Amino acid sequence: MRILVDIRHLAQKEPSGVGQYTTELLRTLFEIDQKNEYILFSSGRVKPDLSTFHLSTPNKLLNLRSLVLQSPTINWHVKEEVDLIWLPNLNITTLPQDIPVVLTLHDLSWCHFPEFYSYKMQLWHKATQPEKLVARANRILVPSQATAEDVTRIFHKSPEQISSIPHGVSPSFTPKQQARDHGVRSRLHLPKRFALFVGTIEPRKNVLALIEAVKEYRTLTRDDLHLVLVGKWGWRSHDVRRRLWKNDTHGWIHQLGYVSDEDRSALYRSAEVFTWPSLYEGFGLPVLEAMASGTPVITSNTSSLPELTANSALLVDPYNSHDIADALKGLLASQPLQDQLIKKGLERSQTYSWEVTAKQTMEAFELART
Repeated sequence: MRILVDIRHLAQKEPSGVGQYTTELLRTLFEIDQKNEYILFSSGRVKPDLSTFHLSTPNKLLNLRSLVLQSPTINWHVKEEVDLIWLPNLNITTLPQDIPVVLTLHDLSWCHFPEFYSYKMQLWHKATQPEKLVARANRILVPSQATAEDVTRIFHKSPEQISSIPHGVSPSFTPKQQARDHGVRSRLHLPKRFALFVGTIEPRKNVLALIEAVKEYRTLTRDDLHLVLVGKWGWRSHDVRRRLWKNDTHGWIHQLGYVSDEDRSALYRSAEVFTWPSLYEGFGLPVLEAMASGTPVITSNTSSLPELTANSALLVDPYNSHDIADALKGLLASQPLQDQLIKKGLERSQTYSWEVTAKQTMEAFELART
């Protein structure tokens, strides 16, 4: 089977979680899939490393043609016969009617929390015409059962057409200390003890509540615990920026921006606790990475996160910063609880792998053609 994959979203220099999913899954598919051939389509000024067919036409022009003319179809660009089209993410595209389509939906956050998105991002989501893409897709891939239920409820897609396939986790996320770990902390000027957050700084990630929770914990316990924020600035992040400008955050909050995969794995291993009070997630890959790194996790009791952690993390009400602070106090005051969460987190993370994800994705490709 010849599979056309839309990888235009991989043109970003600093890949998001969606980009990480696409890259890791494709690399694993290349290693284990002996039956299918993959044609990776990209366009615009930047050609992604994985691309096998690149169109130099600017993406804005390509998107405009698709929206206005509803042509050409995505397979027309590659000028080759294909048996299946896979969209690893929502995108503006025109699909043929005679070729099966598989669409990955990572979450439906733009439906649940449109107020958290900039006007530009809201317009982009509308331009992708998700209702039309979901209706056209022969198979929908989602990373959790919670997201599958969202797709059924919001888009009225039959559960029989949805495959719930969890993400995997890279072997680089391990509890085994590496020689370079201490050097990473020194280079980034970080203290010995810190709570860690990893993700794009945007309203849905609930960073403001996390800041208030750590501040409350520090006040209550007199513990000089620092907070390290890893991730690029996202849309509507101005409230977090303004909060970090205030004097009461100086000295104990470190905003690092985007870091390399190697540095990120070292930071997971070095952290006292991984704190992730996100309001809504389709999966929550950083939580899985933290568990695989042997770091105790505090995360939200909402959306897919209880499903992902399965009693391997402390779950909190993300709308209540006092609840987050209490979880920090209880966890960091109890070495037995820390040891228990580390053990359970490692056991839980071992049930996830990109090879399993790839095999289940290949099965979904076959189902899309039946």
